Amino acid sequence: MELSEIKRGMLVESLQGSGRVLVIDEVTQSLLIENSESREQFAVGIDEIVDEPQLHHGCDQYY
Repeated sequence: MELSEIKRGMLVESLQGSGRVLVIDEVTQSLLIENSESREQFAVGIDEIVDEPQLHHGCDQYY
């Protein structure tokens, strides 16, 4: 997945878990993500994002 495809508020899946994107850091190519359930925040590199086409925007469920 490319950093240009990521938008703030988007639901993403990473190796550390899934959550909503809070901050996109283009300099370090990383994201700050908040877990939807625990509200825990964690940073991940763009290379840790799992491209999951069935995870769609505006919904926390797969289709």
